[in-house]
Amino acid sequence: MTKPIHIPYETPEVKVMQEAQRGGLKYRLVIDSDHGPSCGLAQGLFYLYGGHTESKHRHDVTETIHVIEGTGKISIEDREMEIKTGDTVFIPAGQRHGFDADDDMTLFFTFPVDRFADVDYDYEEEAA
Repeated sequence: MTKPIHIPYETPEVKVMQEAQRGGLKYRLVIDSDHGPSCGLAQGLFYLYGGHTESKHRHDVTETIHVIEGTGKISIEDREMEIKTGDTVFIPAGQRHGFDADDDMTLFFTFPVDRFADVDYDYEEEAA
């Protein structure tokens, strides 16, 4: 049986993902089987500063995003939506998406995989 664990906020290391166009995207893995039990979930936080645009991308697994703090926009395929603190977005697998932060944003993400490393990001443009 999997045992419950407590993960203090400061414990997971802040990492940087080199996304396609915009440089580093800061994130912190919270649940990931590389660091403890995950039971088919990879969860974490990612951070966008005001004015940051995340490069459009897709992946072959579903994602949910919950806005912990901040305001901005999410583009999913040809649809753009305003998002703010408290909003949750469901992103079906294979849908091209990206974020534009109006101000500093903290977002909580969930993927139905054991490890975040199992999520294959497909950027439409190559990294600079």
